[in-house]
Amino acid sequence: MIAEALIGAGLVLFGWVAQDQSLGRALTVSLHLVNTLLLLGALTIAARAASLPDQVALRWSQRRLAGIGAGLAAVAVLGATGAVTALGDTLFPALSLAEGLAADASPAANALVRLRVVHPVLAVLAGGYLLALAGAFRPGGGQPARLARALTAIVLVQWAAGALNVILLAPVGVQIVHLLLADLAWITLVLLALAIGEWEAARPGGMASAHLGA
Repeated sequence: MIAEALIGAGLVLFGWVAQDQSLGRALTVSLHLVNTLLLLGALTIAARAASLPDQVALRWSQRRLAGIGAGLAAVAVLGATGAVTALGDTLFPALSLAEGLAADASPAANALVRLRVVHPVLAVLAGGYLLALAGAFRPGGGQPARLARALTAIVLVQWAAGALNVILLAPVGVQIVHLLLADLAWITLVLLALAIGEWEAARPGGMASAHLGA
C-alpha cells in the first residue's frame, strides 16, 4: 500500500501526467499496475486466511508451483504492457481502426504507438496459457474446479473485451471494464493457487510447506 501511494505521488511530482510522453512515465505506469496486482494479491490472501477457522496446510508439487508461478508472472507482464498500451491510446488517439493499425507499423510513429501491438500478442499467448492451466483442474471437483471454470470464463470474456477495445478505438468505459476483468483474472488465479495448495496438502501423504489461517 505504501509503494502504491509513493508510485502515484511520483507520477505527479515528476510531472508525468497530462500529455507527457516520457519513458519515465511509461515505466512508472507499468510499475504502478504491477504493484496494484501485488496489492490485490495480498488482500486476496488476507481475506482467504481470515475466512478460515484454523490453520490450513498448503502444499504444491514443484510442477504445479512452477505452472502457477508462470501464470502469475504472465498476468503481471501482460498488465504492465496493457498499461503502456492504454497510455499510448490516450496520448495518440486514432481516428479510425485503419489509421491506428497503420500507425502501429510506422517507423516514424512514437515508441508508445509502436509498442501497442505487443499487448494483444501477449494477451493471446498468456490467455492461452491460463486456459491450459485451468483446463488441468476443470474436470475435477471441489474448489479448484470451480475456480478453474471461473478463470476460463474470465479469460474468454477478457479476450472479447480486448477485441472490442481495439475495434472501438479504446474508449475510456471499455478500458475500465478491460482493467476490471484483468483484476478479476488475477484474483481468481491467486485463489486457484491457494485452493490447489489446500487440495494437494489434503491428499494422502501430503506434507505442508506453508500454512494459511489464524
